Amino acid sequence: MRDNKYLLSLLDYNQWANEKFFDRLMELPVEEVTKERESQMKSMLVSMNHLLVIDKVWLAHMKGEKHSFTSLQTMLHEDLGELRAAKAAMDVEIREYVEELDDAALEEVVDYELMSGNKGQLPRYMIITHLSVHGGYHRGFIGDMFGQVPAPSIGQDIPVWAREKDLRF
Repeated sequence: MRDNKYLLSLLDYNQWANEKFFDRLMELPVEEVTKERESQMKSMLVSMNHLLVIDKVWLAHMKGEKHSFTSLQTMLHEDLGELRAAKAAMDVEIREYVEELDDAALEEVVDYELMSGNKGQLPRYMIITHLSVHGGYHRGFIGDMFGQVPAPSIGQDIPVWAREKDLRF
């Protein structure tokens, strides 16, 4: 399914899951959030910054704009509260962008160039899907890092979101 309603539901789920992770991160001592760990993104803070970086990169691609990022681990915000606010604002910006897309725009193939220099093309609806899937992938690494604290992780499954939001289908 490629319609706006479906894609917006993916973005809503992704925003909800990000907020759940930020809630839990805010409960931890800052040294646990910033501690370098055995993980792909080094720390919980780096991981959450990465989600914001990638959102900015792909939104730029979808708009036909250039981005200035050269590293997947760019630290946009050292302060977790500032990062949370910036990520929430980006989630809203992406949602508002997608709300305005018609079927033709969703199907339009977008050229992109990754930070590695690899180039490719994806239809806009697949980029939007990727943003949600990508968030879940990296929140999984963060969940693993919670276990290293040790602290309980978070249920981020779509059925958990649907029950919590009392969604009716």
